[in-house]
Amino acid sequence: MYRLVAIDLDGTLLNSQSKISERNRQAIGRAIEKGVEVVICSGRILSGAKVFAREVGAEGIIITCNGAIISDVKTGAVLYDNPMSKEDCYKIIDVCRKEKVYFHVYTGNVMFTEELKYGALFYWNINESLPRDERIDIRMVEDIGEAVRKFHKSASKFVVISEDRAQLLRIRKQVACIDTVEVMSSNYNNIEVVNRGVSKGSALKFISEKLGIPREEVIAIGDNENDYSMIQFAGLGVAMGNAENFVKEAADYVTLSNDEDGVAEVFKKFVL
Repeated sequence: MYRLVAIDLDGTLLNSQSKISERNRQAIGRAIEKGVEVVICSGRILSGAKVFAREVGAEGIIITCNGAIISDVKTGAVLYDNPMSKEDCYKIIDVCRKEKVYFHVYTGNVMFTEELKYGALFYWNINESLPRDERIDIRMVEDIGEAVRKFHKSASKFVVISEDRAQLLRIRKQVACIDTVEVMSSNYNNIEVVNRGVSKGSALKFISEKLGIPREEVIAIGDNENDYSMIQFAGLGVAMGNAENFVKEAADYVTLSNDEDGVAEVFKKFVL
């Protein structure tokens, strides 16, 4: 019997239009009614992920920023917070400056960006449909480095985006030389940087221990590199049909794609 299901958002629960299908929503709702703990486990910032957690009724624990922050959706309490050092932030910013590449930063529940494009533009558009108190706190700044220096806490996650694969590889190699951070990807055109030891897998382990649910009773569903660790940790690791091949190879089961309600298929087969 599986009592805890961790679900990635982009490429997993969300389809290609960044929407949750009615079939996925109903399957998750039925599982929650049965007493199953459903945890959204995303690379997104808290306010950006919380919108979808509430949409499916998963109002317990939520994992955001690839595991750097674990929160309680209902109370807003932070259960775990592991930001990078400001010194590491400056090193990453220096690499991005030399490469003249787009990047944005999550510091707790604030997003710093110098340009309104990619993820910043996506969240900006989402904000238009949200009540003011639920909007993502996007702060346009002239210099992210200066914003990080002045802010009361350090960065939870960096997101670097480029359509140039060779450039991304160069940046990844340079950032990976910082031995106190972790580098991963959630899409073909990005790299994401968090503090050393942070991952969705370690976050899921933290939650399973906190709830007293053994890993054998945990399912994790994802599609990309940043989901790899939680798929390995879970008793049943599930890769989406659209997942990267190495993620599929690591999984115990491969479901349908995110445009074919692959999440609902998992709940139907293993939970409901």
